[in-house]
Amino acid sequence: MRKLAQAAVLLFLAAWIIMPHTKNNPPSNSISAPTAVMPPKATKTTIATPRPASTCSIGQPASSNVVAVIDEFAPRTAPSNEGHKIKNEKASSILGSIRYHQIDSSTTVKQLCTEGDWSEVQIVTPEWLTHVRGWVPTKILRGIERTSAGTRVYVETDFIWDDDTSKFMPQIVAVTNKIAQEHSGCSDLDTASVALSPSRSKPKDPVFFVTCNPSSGAPFNVWFRPSEAGKTFAAVTPISQSDAVLACERAAKAAATRPSTVDFSKFLDVAYSVRQDGRVALDSTFTAKNAFNVHVKYTIRCLFDGRTLIESSIVEAN
Repeated sequence: MRKLAQAAVLLFLAAWIIMPHTKNNPPSNSISAPTAVMPPKATKTTIATPRPASTCSIGQPASSNVVAVIDEFAPRTAPSNEGHKIKNEKASSILGSIRYHQIDSSTTVKQLCTEGDWSEVQIVTPEWLTHVRGWVPTKILRGIERTSAGTRVYVETDFIWDDDTSKFMPQIVAVTNKIAQEHSGCSDLDTASVALSPSRSKPKDPVFFVTCNPSSGAPFNVWFRPSEAGKTFAAVTPISQSDAVLACERAAKAAATRPSTVDFSKFLDVAYSVRQDGRVALDSTFTAKNAFNVHVKYTIRCLFDGRTLIESSIVEAN
Protein backbone atom coordinates (compact mmCIF):
# COMPACT_ATOMS: atom_id res chain seq x y z
CA MET A 1 0.00 0.00 0.00
CA ARG A 2 2.84 2.39 0.87
CA LYS A 3 4.58 1.58 -2.45
CA LEU A 4 1.31 2.27 -4.29
CA ALA A 5 0.99 5.66 -2.63
CA GLN A 6 4.63 6.54 -3.38
CA ALA A 7 4.11 5.63 -7.03
CA ALA A 8 1.07 7.88 -7.24
CA VAL A 9 3.04 10.76 -5.81
CA LEU A 10 5.88 10.18 -8.32
CA LEU A 11 3.39 10.11 -11.21
CA PHE A 12 1.83 13.37 -10.04
CA LEU A 13 5.24 15.10 -9.78
CA ALA A 14 6.23 13.91 -13.25
CA ALA A 15 3.01 15.19 -14.78
CA TRP A 16 3.46 18.59 -13.03
CA ILE A 17 7.04 18.93 -14.37
CA ILE A 18 5.99 18.09 -17.95
CA MET A 19 2.99 20.51 -18.04
CA PRO A 20 3.79 24.06 -19.36
CA HIS A 21 3.56 26.90 -16.83
CA THR A 22 3.75 29.93 -19.15
CA LYS A 23 0.75 31.60 -17.51
CA ASN A 24 2.38 32.11 -14.16
CA ASN A 25 6.12 31.54 -14.76
CA PRO A 26 7.10 32.19 -18.41
CA PRO A 27 10.65 31.26 -19.42
CA SER A 28 13.09 34.14 -19.19
CA ASN A 29 13.71 34.15 -22.96
CA SER A 30 10.05 33.97 -23.97
CA ILE A 31 7.92 37.01 -25.15
CA SER A 32 4.52 37.05 -23.66
CA ALA A 33 1.74 37.35 -26.16
CA PRO A 34 -0.10 40.66 -26.00
CA THR A 35 -3.20 40.51 -23.98
CA ALA A 36 -6.27 41.93 -25.69
CA VAL A 37 -8.02 44.54 -23.57
CA MET A 38 -11.73 44.70 -24.17
CA PRO A 39 -13.20 48.19 -24.09
CA PRO A 40 -15.58 48.83 -21.24
CA LYS A 41 -19.22 48.62 -22.02
CA ALA A 42 -20.58 52.02 -22.95
CA THR A 43 -22.92 53.50 -20.42
CA LYS A 44 -25.08 56.64 -20.66
CA THR A 45 -24.04 59.22 -18.07
CA THR A 46 -26.30 62.06 -17.01
CA ILE A 47 -24.49 65.15 -15.68
CA ALA A 48 -26.60 67.14 -13.29
CA THR A 49 -26.07 70.91 -13.37
CA PRO A 50 -25.11 71.95 -9.84
CA ARG A 51 -27.28 74.60 -8.24
CA PRO A 52 -25.36 77.74 -7.30
CA ALA A 53 -24.55 77.93 -3.65
CA SER A 54 -26.73 80.41 -1.82
CA THR A 55 -24.94 83.35 -0.24
CA CYS A 56 -27.75 83.72 2.28
CA SER A 57 -26.89 82.52 5.77
CA ILE A 58 -30.47 83.44 6.72
CA GLY A 59 -33.58 83.37 4.54
CA GLN A 60 -33.95 82.88 0.81
CA PRO A 61 -32.08 84.46 -2.14
CA ALA A 62 -33.73 87.61 -3.51
CA SER A 63 -33.72 89.11 -7.00
CA SER A 64 -30.29 90.81 -6.67
CA ASN A 65 -31.85 93.89 -8.28
CA VAL A 66 -30.51 97.33 -7.47
CA VAL A 67 -33.29 99.24 -5.71
CA ALA A 68 -33.89 102.67 -4.20
CA VAL A 69 -34.31 103.53 -0.52
CA ILE A 70 -37.27 105.68 0.58
CA ASP A 71 -36.47 106.19 4.27
CA GLU A 72 -33.54 106.43 6.66
CA PHE A 73 -32.49 103.25 8.44
CA ALA A 74 -29.44 101.78 10.14
CA PRO A 75 -28.89 98.24 8.72
CA ARG A 76 -28.88 95.38 11.25
CA THR A 77 -26.85 92.21 11.55
CA ALA A 78 -30.06 90.13 11.71
CA PRO A 79 -33.59 90.46 10.25
CA SER A 80 -35.02 92.16 13.32
CA ASN A 81 -34.98 95.53 15.05
CA GLU A 82 -33.21 93.70 17.87
CA GLY A 83 -30.29 92.95 15.56
CA HIS A 84 -27.09 94.91 16.18
CA LYS A 85 -26.46 98.05 14.15
CA ILE A 86 -23.38 97.96 11.92
CA LYS A 87 -20.63 100.16 13.27
CA ASN A 88 -19.01 102.71 10.98
CA GLU A 89 -15.42 102.15 11.99
CA LYS A 90 -13.95 105.08 10.06
CA ALA A 91 -16.47 107.66 11.27
CA SER A 92 -16.22 106.37 14.83
CA SER A 93 -12.44 106.69 14.75
CA ILE A 94 -12.52 110.25 13.36
CA LEU A 95 -15.28 111.57 15.62
CA GLY A 96 -14.17 109.75 18.76
CA SER A 97 -17.62 108.27 19.41
CA ILE A 98 -19.54 105.30 18.06
CA ARG A 99 -21.24 105.91 14.71
CA TYR A 100 -23.31 103.45 12.70
CA HIS A 101 -23.81 102.97 8.98
CA GLN A 102 -27.09 104.35 7.67
CA ILE A 103 -28.92 104.29 4.34
CA ASP A 104 -31.33 106.93 3.04
CA SER A 105 -32.87 108.21 -0.20
CA SER A 106 -29.43 109.13 -1.57
CA THR A 107 -28.43 105.44 -1.38
CA THR A 108 -29.01 102.56 -3.77
CA VAL A 109 -28.69 98.96 -2.61
CA LYS A 110 -28.71 95.44 -4.03
CA GLN A 111 -31.40 93.17 -2.56
CA LEU A 112 -29.64 89.89 -1.74
CA CYS A 113 -31.84 87.84 0.62
CA THR A 114 -35.29 87.94 2.20
CA GLU A 115 -36.62 86.68 5.52
CA GLY A 116 -40.20 87.56 6.40
CA ASP A 117 -40.63 91.34 6.14
CA TRP A 118 -36.87 91.94 6.01
CA SER A 119 -34.30 92.08 3.21
CA GLU A 120 -30.55 91.71 3.37
CA VAL A 121 -28.96 94.39 1.19
CA GLN A 122 -25.54 95.57 0.09
CA ILE A 123 -24.86 99.23 -0.66
CA VAL A 124 -24.20 99.99 -4.33
CA THR A 125 -23.94 103.78 -4.16
CA PRO A 126 -22.10 105.63 -2.85
CA GLU A 127 -19.23 103.50 -4.14
CA TRP A 128 -17.05 103.94 -1.05
CA LEU A 129 -19.64 102.07 1.07
CA THR A 130 -20.08 98.97 -1.10
CA HIS A 131 -18.57 96.81 1.65
CA VAL A 132 -21.59 97.48 3.91
CA ARG A 133 -24.13 94.64 4.04
CA GLY A 134 -27.02 94.29 6.48
CA TRP A 135 -30.74 93.71 7.08
CA VAL A 136 -33.42 96.37 6.54
CA PRO A 137 -37.24 96.35 6.44
CA THR A 138 -38.37 95.50 2.90
CA LYS A 139 -40.99 98.27 3.04
CA ILE A 140 -38.30 100.99 2.81
CA LEU A 141 -37.09 99.65 -0.56
CA ARG A 142 -38.52 100.70 -3.93
CA GLY A 143 -37.90 99.44 -7.44
CA ILE A 144 -36.16 101.85 -9.81
CA GLU A 145 -37.96 102.89 -12.97
CA ARG A 146 -35.85 103.52 -16.07
CA THR A 147 -36.37 105.04 -19.50
CA SER A 148 -36.04 103.02 -22.69
CA ALA A 149 -32.45 104.28 -22.88
CA GLY A 150 -31.74 102.90 -19.39
CA THR A 151 -31.59 106.25 -17.58
CA ARG A 152 -33.01 106.27 -14.07
CA VAL A 153 -36.31 108.10 -13.51
CA TYR A 154 -36.24 110.03 -10.22
CA VAL A 155 -39.26 110.57 -7.97
CA GLU A 156 -39.87 112.82 -4.95
CA THR A 157 -38.82 110.16 -2.44
CA ASP A 158 -35.35 110.05 -4.02
CA PHE A 159 -34.55 113.55 -2.73
CA ILE A 160 -33.72 115.04 0.65
CA TRP A 161 -35.90 118.14 0.91
CA ASP A 162 -35.20 121.28 2.94
CA ASP A 163 -37.07 124.56 3.46
CA ASP A 164 -35.80 125.99 0.16
CA THR A 165 -36.23 122.98 -2.13
CA SER A 166 -39.52 121.70 -0.68
CA LYS A 167 -41.35 124.75 -2.09
CA PHE A 168 -40.60 123.53 -5.63
CA MET A 169 -40.75 119.75 -5.34
CA PRO A 170 -42.60 118.90 -8.59
CA GLN A 171 -40.56 121.39 -10.62
CA ILE A 172 -37.22 120.21 -9.21
CA VAL A 173 -38.09 116.56 -9.90
CA ALA A 174 -39.07 117.43 -13.48
CA VAL A 175 -35.93 119.48 -14.18
CA THR A 176 -33.66 116.90 -12.54
CA ASN A 177 -35.05 114.17 -14.80
CA LYS A 178 -34.49 116.41 -17.83
CA ILE A 179 -30.86 116.88 -16.80
CA ALA A 180 -30.35 113.14 -16.23
CA GLN A 181 -31.85 112.23 -19.61
CA GLU A 182 -30.30 114.98 -21.76
CA HIS A 183 -26.88 115.75 -20.29
CA SER A 184 -24.24 113.21 -21.33
CA GLY A 185 -22.42 113.46 -17.98
CA CYS A 186 -25.46 113.34 -15.72
CA SER A 187 -27.05 109.92 -16.16
CA ASP A 188 -25.86 109.34 -12.58
CA LEU A 189 -26.54 112.33 -10.35
CA ASP A 190 -26.64 112.94 -6.62
CA THR A 191 -30.20 113.82 -5.61
CA ALA A 192 -29.02 114.57 -2.07
CA SER A 193 -26.94 117.45 -3.45
CA VAL A 194 -29.90 119.48 -4.74
CA ALA A 195 -29.81 122.85 -3.00
CA LEU A 196 -30.39 126.56 -3.45
CA SER A 197 -27.42 128.50 -4.87
CA PRO A 198 -26.84 131.56 -2.63
CA SER A 199 -24.52 133.21 -5.15
CA ARG A 200 -26.78 132.86 -8.20
CA SER A 201 -30.21 133.27 -6.63
CA LYS A 202 -31.99 136.62 -6.47
CA PRO A 203 -35.19 137.67 -4.69
CA LYS A 204 -38.11 135.94 -6.44
CA ASP A 205 -35.63 134.22 -8.79
CA PRO A 206 -34.26 131.14 -7.04
CA VAL A 207 -31.51 129.13 -8.72
CA PHE A 208 -30.74 125.57 -7.66
CA PHE A 209 -27.98 123.11 -8.56
CA VAL A 210 -27.46 119.35 -8.66
CA THR A 211 -24.15 117.47 -8.72
CA CYS A 212 -23.54 115.05 -11.58
CA ASN A 213 -21.18 112.07 -11.25
CA PRO A 214 -19.83 111.24 -14.72
CA SER A 215 -18.41 107.79 -15.43
CA SER A 216 -15.03 109.44 -16.01
CA GLY A 217 -13.71 112.72 -14.72
CA ALA A 218 -14.57 114.87 -11.72
CA PRO A 219 -18.11 115.58 -10.50
CA PHE A 220 -19.62 118.90 -11.59
CA ASN A 221 -22.70 121.01 -10.89
CA VAL A 222 -25.57 121.92 -13.19
CA TRP A 223 -27.55 125.03 -12.23
CA PHE A 224 -31.24 125.46 -13.03
CA ARG A 225 -34.40 127.39 -12.22
CA PRO A 226 -37.61 125.57 -11.22
CA SER A 227 -39.33 127.02 -14.29
CA GLU A 228 -36.83 125.49 -16.74
CA ALA A 229 -38.47 122.10 -17.24
CA GLY A 230 -38.83 122.99 -20.92
CA LYS A 231 -35.18 123.95 -21.33
CA THR A 232 -32.64 121.70 -23.05
CA PHE A 233 -29.83 120.57 -20.74
CA ALA A 234 -27.48 118.96 -23.26
CA ALA A 235 -23.80 119.39 -22.47
CA VAL A 236 -22.21 122.52 -23.92
CA THR A 237 -19.84 121.93 -26.84
CA PRO A 238 -16.33 122.63 -25.50
CA ILE A 239 -14.03 125.18 -27.11
CA SER A 240 -11.23 123.65 -29.20
CA GLN A 241 -7.64 123.77 -28.00
CA SER A 242 -6.52 126.16 -30.75
CA ASP A 243 -9.34 128.60 -30.04
CA ALA A 244 -8.72 128.35 -26.30
CA VAL A 245 -5.03 129.22 -26.84
CA LEU A 246 -5.94 132.32 -28.85
CA ALA A 247 -8.51 133.47 -26.28
CA CYS A 248 -6.08 132.88 -23.42
CA GLU A 249 -3.36 134.83 -25.25
CA ARG A 250 -5.76 137.77 -25.58
CA ALA A 251 -6.43 137.56 -21.84
CA ALA A 252 -2.67 137.63 -21.15
CA LYS A 253 -2.20 140.73 -23.31
CA ALA A 254 -5.18 142.44 -21.66
CA ALA A 255 -3.60 141.91 -18.24
CA ALA A 256 -0.01 142.82 -19.20
CA THR A 257 1.51 146.22 -18.43
CA ARG A 258 3.10 146.20 -21.87
CA PRO A 259 0.85 144.05 -24.11
CA SER A 260 3.14 144.34 -27.14
CA THR A 261 5.91 142.49 -25.27
CA VAL A 262 3.82 139.40 -24.53
CA ASP A 263 5.35 136.20 -25.94
CA PHE A 264 2.73 133.49 -25.39
CA SER A 265 3.65 129.78 -25.45
CA LYS A 266 1.21 128.16 -27.88
CA PHE A 267 2.60 124.62 -27.85
CA LEU A 268 5.35 123.57 -25.41
CA ASP A 269 3.77 124.65 -22.13
CA VAL A 270 0.12 124.19 -23.12
CA ALA A 271 -2.10 121.83 -21.11
CA TYR A 272 -5.70 121.44 -22.34
CA SER A 273 -8.35 119.54 -20.36
CA VAL A 274 -12.08 119.22 -21.01
CA ARG A 275 -14.88 118.04 -18.70
CA GLN A 276 -18.10 116.29 -19.64
CA ASP A 277 -20.11 119.42 -18.87
CA GLY A 278 -18.30 121.29 -21.65
CA ARG A 279 -16.00 123.24 -19.37
CA VAL A 280 -12.37 123.58 -20.47
CA ALA A 281 -9.20 124.52 -18.58
CA LEU A 282 -6.16 125.70 -20.50
CA ASP A 283 -2.79 126.24 -18.81
CA SER A 284 0.22 127.87 -20.43
CA THR A 285 3.05 130.37 -19.87
CA PHE A 286 4.11 133.66 -21.37
CA THR A 287 6.81 136.29 -20.92
CA ALA A 288 6.29 140.04 -20.88
CA LYS A 289 8.04 143.18 -19.74
CA ASN A 290 6.91 144.61 -16.43
CA ALA A 291 6.77 148.26 -15.38
CA PHE A 292 10.55 148.22 -14.85
CA ASN A 293 11.13 147.09 -18.44
CA VAL A 294 12.28 143.66 -17.21
CA HIS A 295 11.18 140.44 -18.93
CA VAL A 296 9.26 138.23 -16.48
CA LYS A 297 7.80 134.76 -17.01
CA TYR A 298 4.20 134.10 -15.94
CA THR A 299 1.83 131.13 -15.78
CA ILE A 300 -1.77 131.58 -16.88
CA ARG A 301 -4.90 129.44 -16.48
CA CYS A 302 -8.03 130.15 -18.50
CA LEU A 303 -11.41 128.57 -17.75
CA PHE A 304 -14.10 128.30 -20.42
CA ASP A 305 -17.78 127.41 -20.28
CA GLY A 306 -18.37 126.29 -23.83
CA ARG A 307 -16.72 129.00 -25.91
CA THR A 308 -17.03 131.66 -23.22
CA LEU A 309 -13.99 132.64 -21.16
CA ILE A 310 -15.31 132.84 -17.60
CA GLU A 311 -12.09 133.24 -15.63
CA SER A 312 -8.35 133.76 -16.07
CA SER A 313 -5.65 133.75 -13.40
CA ILE A 314 -2.03 134.87 -13.84
CA VAL A 315 0.86 134.40 -11.42
CA GLU A 316 4.57 134.97 -11.75
CA ALA A 317 6.39 131.71 -12.56
CA ASN A 318 8.85 130.40 -10.01
